[in-house]
Amino acid sequence: MIKGTPEYIKLMNKKTVLSLIVKEKSISRAMISTLTNLSKSTVSSIVEELLGENIIREKGEGISTKLGGRKPIELVFNPSAGYIIGIDIGASKSICVISDLSGKILLKEVIQRINSKEDKYLNSIVQIIKEMVTRLGINDRLIGVGVGIPGTADIENGIARFVPKLNWVDFPIRDVLSKELNLDVFIDNDVNMAVFGEKWLGVGKEYSNFVFISIGDGIGSGIIIDNKIYRGNNYTGGEIGYLVLSKDALKTEIYTPDAYGYFESVASGSAIERKMNISCKEVFEKALHNDKASIEAVNEMTEYLSMGISNIVSILSPQAVILGGGVSKAGLGLLLTIRKEVARLTPVGAEIVLSELEDDAGVMGCVATVLAEKYGISFY
Repeated sequence: MIKGTPEYIKLMNKKTVLSLIVKEKSISRAMISTLTNLSKSTVSSIVEELLGENIIREKGEGISTKLGGRKPIELVFNPSAGYIIGIDIGASKSICVISDLSGKILLKEVIQRINSKEDKYLNSIVQIIKEMVTRLGINDRLIGVGVGIPGTADIENGIARFVPKLNWVDFPIRDVLSKELNLDVFIDNDVNMAVFGEKWLGVGKEYSNFVFISIGDGIGSGIIIDNKIYRGNNYTGGEIGYLVLSKDALKTEIYTPDAYGYFESVASGSAIERKMNISCKEVFEKALHNDKASIEAVNEMTEYLSMGISNIVSILSPQAVILGGGVSKAGLGLLLTIRKEVARLTPVGAEIVLSELEDDAGVMGCVATVLAEKYGISFY
């Protein structure tokens, strides 16, 4: 076993020190030693190594102690040490970004999929990424690629197990993209990426237990329990689209992975579009202008969302539920109604809030995944 060897302990100590510097934003060697219980010589050795890698840098002098003496040198994370590619692949559009190591987006492109086959769609994503890298002139400073996919992801083997909307079954997406981009590639389900993005830079950084719910064409969730993503058996944790809220679900002979589950068949953006024969956005706009049919459709959707969220809150008792995805952009009115209904339906309390990152939650999770995998940085 690797665990317990000097090499393993050194690596873990290095990850601990770097994560602390990232978390504290500015910290001295002495304070690192105090907070980690590592010896000053061990901290000094690790810091020199990190400085040599340019992943941290020294920043002036800190505040001296009450007893006086020389002010300590502060250490800070260097977000310009490298750059990361984030790709949030969707069935109808993909968001591609290049960011620095702090999550600051340098360049962003949204790629629409218009009646193109799966291979052509992926090729167009690759070409756009290559063009973005060329425009920034940072090819030799790229750290890695994080990719979110709209389906089941085998994160250890880099395989898209089942992505029905792209006709991917056991598709080796990691190897394909790694060969094309000549970089390390890390994949996960798109909503898991989004919940990680929220944990790093969004509302989720305040919580150790929370659920991110994406309400769009379908409904999915990412779950953080004790600061870790819960993936369940076979990477299928969080598939809340299959929640059953009524015996009407029994009218369906069998629910399959390539079709809508009951919850998303009644509460997603596609559900309201099928009901009204116009876009979800138009339905909400018409409801704001007092169109009776649109108001009824929105109310029904909100009722189903409230029931589903109540079940999730009752089972998991999270600190918070974060709502994201296209439907969440309906804003405060939707949020307040759901809060009221959930409070009525379950005595288990949880904050219900809107995503701060909106469409960028997924790509920020992709960037965070690369930071965690390449540098061992912890975001809690």
